[in-house]
Order: sequence, then C-alpha cells, then structure tokens
Amino acid sequence: LLSPIMLHAGVIHLLGNVAVQMETGAFFEREWGSLVWLIIYLTSAIGSSVLSMIFMPQSVSVGSSGSVMGLFGAKLAEVACKYCEKLKTPDQYVAHKVRMEMCGGVFCSVVIVMLFSFIPFVDWAAHLGGLIAGFVVGMVLFALQLRSKLFMFFWGMFGILSCVIFYSTSLEYMYNQVEPVEELSDVCEYYRQYFEDYECNCQLERHNDSGDNQSGD
Repeated sequence: LLSPIMLHAGVIHLLGNVAVQMETGAFFEREWGSLVWLIIYLTSAIGSSVLSMIFMPQSVSVGSSGSVMGLFGAKLAEVACKYCEKLKTPDQYVAHKVRMEMCGGVFCSVVIVMLFSFIPFVDWAAHLGGLIAGFVVGMVLFALQLRSKLFMFFWGMFGILSCVIFYSTSLEYMYNQVEPVEELSDVCEYYRQYFEDYECNCQLERHNDSGDNQSGD
C-alpha cells in the first residue's frame, strides 16, 4: 500500500511529482510541521492505493500523486475546520486571509488534476482516494488545533467517523471482494501488451532467463 509512492513511470513523471512536492508540499510542511505532514502524506498514500485497487484492479499504478492530492485534501480540511473560528487578533486575521487565498489555489489544482486523471494511463482512482484520505485525516488533525472546544469536538468526531468509515469499508472491500488479475503476475508481459518495444530489465525476467539457460544446459 505504500510502495507505489516510491516508484514512478519515468523521469518526467518523477520530476513532475517532485516539483509539486518541493513547492507546495514543502510549504505545507513548514506550515503544519513535519509530523502532521508525514501522517497526512502516508495515510493519503494508503487511501490512494486502496481505491486504485478497488476501481482499477487490472492496472499497475505507481507514483506519489495520490499523496500529493492528500496534501491538497488536508489543506481543504484545515480551511473548513478553522473557517468558523473567531478572529480576535491581527495575526489571526492575516492567517485566515492566507488560508482562504491558498484554498482557492488548492481547489483549482484539485480540479485540474482530476480533469487530467481521465487521460489514458492516469489513475483517477488513486487521485480521488488520496484526496478523500487527506481530507478526512486532516479533519482529525486540524480539529485538535481549534481554540473552541465545541468546534474541536464537532470536527474531531466528524473526522474520526469519516476515517473509520472510509478506511474500514474500503479495506474490507479490497481484501474480500477484489480479485487480482492473472495478467499482473507477470509485470513484463503486462507492459508488453501496451508497448510493443518495451524491454524488460526487472530481476524476475533475468531470473527466468537464467533458469531457462540452466535447464537448457
């Protein structure tokens, strides 16, 4: 569930995700702190992988874009949690204005990414899963930062219930209802279906080749 975010489908794919994380992701880490950022990033990775396996079990999906979408979802959760808080000091007013401005940018980014998600070979389910996971986990984490006990309880309970429903139902469905596609047992053959000139350099292929050579000898 976590390994796909460490892999990418090419240099352009890798550089695109790294660029977003170096800009937006690094800004969120400075704002939230490394621990909160890491919790959101990893739980979003799990959510993106789970939804990808549920809706696209016939595909191989790699990349950290699901986790990036989780960061966007968490920012929307932060804005929603803190929107109703009273602004008592100039610093709180400035922070509120900054969050609202960032919310507009994040919302536009989410719309653009989701539109591009329907291009062939792009995993829309992973993007959606990461977005949902980041939002519900963000609700829990940012509710703890609220000054109002009432809002803290309301948003905290909403976030906890949403997390339980999302992760429990999706994981249960994935493990009990989703059947792995037989074609994915051989990753090299899977890619050769779509790319005729694909050259497999994985360890499995080398191991099979060496086994064939030994049996031939």
